[in-house]
Amino acid sequence: MRALLGLMATLAVTAAGAAAVGRQDVSLVLGLFEADVVWIGILAVSVLLHVRGVPVLDGWRDIVQSVTPRPVRRAVAAEVGCLVSLARVSLRRPPLIPSGAEAFPAREGTLAITLAFGVVTLVEVAVLHLVLPWPTLSVALTLISVYGLLLLLGVIASRWDHPHYATSMSLVLRNGTHVVADIPYRDISFIVPVRDGTVVAPTIADGIARLATMNGCQVAVGLASPRRIALTANGRDRSSVVHEIRFAADDAPEVVSALDARRR
Repeated sequence: MRALLGLMATLAVTAAGAAAVGRQDVSLVLGLFEADVVWIGILAVSVLLHVRGVPVLDGWRDIVQSVTPRPVRRAVAAEVGCLVSLARVSLRRPPLIPSGAEAFPAREGTLAITLAFGVVTLVEVAVLHLVLPWPTLSVALTLISVYGLLLLLGVIASRWDHPHYATSMSLVLRNGTHVVADIPYRDISFIVPVRDGTVVAPTIADGIARLATMNGCQVAVGLASPRRIALTANGRDRSSVVHEIRFAADDAPEVVSALDARRR
């Protein structure tokens, strides 16, 4: 399998080099050859797994895990998750929260950077087509730029698709797909609206965690006792002890009222 991947990478690099120097005919031939290598390789490995009595899907899952480092798998999974969330938001699917839970969306203040990047991408695409003398390379770089913009939209969509929410027992605060804190109501000392614009991204400082957007934070939750949290699931992200968590919400008074009602 590693040999197959090495051959595919070599063909891809060679085809890209041929296209860059204007040999589109060579690039096309190499691309078609690589496509044959891919489907023949997939078929051969699947047949081998079947002959050995290994379920094909389970076998391919083990192969992927063995030939790709864990950081790569996590990165790919994150990209796929962002694109899935983008599709769900585009189709106006309900947010991913447990049945019976109440979502607290925070969409305001999340699109400013995305719009700015969208404008930059359009300018970049126009410049590429004017400056680069190789149409194939220009198209490839344009596709990469557009894909990068889609991923950025996917990151925003992931936050929309995974909002904070309240269940009958606790308040769950999230940073995208990562659950920052699941706080039972008995462990909450106060819930009040705030206007905190000191940060515009999730941050922990001075014992206060801020799950902010570009509009800052609008709701503050006091903890009856300090707890240790991490803003991401990344193992390199150190956890910190906090006594208060502030988060963004589109309608802070409504959020505070809903949580007060659930705490009673």
